[in-house]
Amino acid sequence: MRTEDLEARIRRTKRLNAGMVDENAAVPLAEYINKLLDERSVKRSKLIRALNMDRNYGYQILNGTRHPSRVQIIKIGLYLMLSVEEVQRMLTLGERHVLYVRRMEDAKIYHCLEHKTPYNDACQFIWGDEEE
Repeated sequence: MRTEDLEARIRRTKRLNAGMVDENAAVPLAEYINKLLDERSVKRSKLIRALNMDRNYGYQILNGTRHPSRVQIIKIGLYLMLSVEEVQRMLTLGERHVLYVRRMEDAKIYHCLEHKTPYNDACQFIWGDEEE
């Protein structure tokens, strides 16, 4: 069930049905990331190398045994050229703050996602020289 449909059902009911919520639990972040990788035919090893992540840490994120930082989630989204909605969903699943365009860094991230800015150009624009 889509989140919007679950919200609508909760609004319509007088008593919350916990079973309905449990049956429609969100997928784990690692599962969502792996689904996106599959959809885009990107190998896990290629993503880890491109993001300059420690190999073990990268695989732990993709296996769900470690939780990525907000910046790591955003970098995954930038590398995969995801939509803003897909990145917002990853941030929510990872229990990180969603993008808020009144913050300059988040506005830059939003801009790069909307305009499908290549990964290295996006990182340079958002974080400048601190990435090197």
